[in-house]
Amino acid sequence: MDATRTPAPLQARAEDTRQTILDSAVALYLSRGAENTTVSAIIRGARVGRTTFYRYFKDADDVLNQAVIRDFESLMADFETQRYEHAGLDEQLIEDMIWFIRQFRRRPALKLLFANNSRQLYERIDEALAGGFRAALACSRPSYERARRQGRLREGVTLHKYVEWCMFVVMSLHTVNFPFAANEFGLREMLKDFVVPSLIVTDAGAGRPSAAETPPNTGSTVERLFDRDR
Repeated sequence: MDATRTPAPLQARAEDTRQTILDSAVALYLSRGAENTTVSAIIRGARVGRTTFYRYFKDADDVLNQAVIRDFESLMADFETQRYEHAGLDEQLIEDMIWFIRQFRRRPALKLLFANNSRQLYERIDEALAGGFRAALACSRPSYERARRQGRLREGVTLHKYVEWCMFVVMSLHTVNFPFAANEFGLREMLKDFVVPSLIVTDAGAGRPSAAETPPNTGSTVERLFDRDR
């Protein structure tokens, strides 16, 4: 037996402790706001010692980032197991985005992105936002590759642009109180009429080769939204 390896029961206990701290932090974020949540309050809520807290997290920003990353990772894992392959590509895009919109509302830490979309918050969660893009990339790739194989990508739509646009739509629907967003029929119609045609061509235009998949020359749309210099 490797003497340097941590026994499984201790690993499980350590992970339980880490999750307890994250749960305490998220509960405080939602009740007080992330800007008003201190390390001391998180420690009291989790009922752990200060030394234990710093064994798992560097500071208040680290625990905030890890809480959001945890929700993004669970979102990605659930998408992989729950995603249903629809017959039509248009329907697939709509249903994938509807799934994302529903799931964002159910993830407590992700609610922070819309409850307080201030510059200060986004500056604190740079690491989590990068994790969010990775999750969106993994979840968008199946429909993107399907569109590419069918020759239905709009000219100039690369994988990164495809992901950025989908993220922008999902986040905008949570940030702005659009009247149609509360009605799922209206939401589906909006996605069908405006979002889907911006990404793929109609069946009549299928078969043409898509544009070469090269990174965009400018900064990503999502990154520009949180540009600190603006």
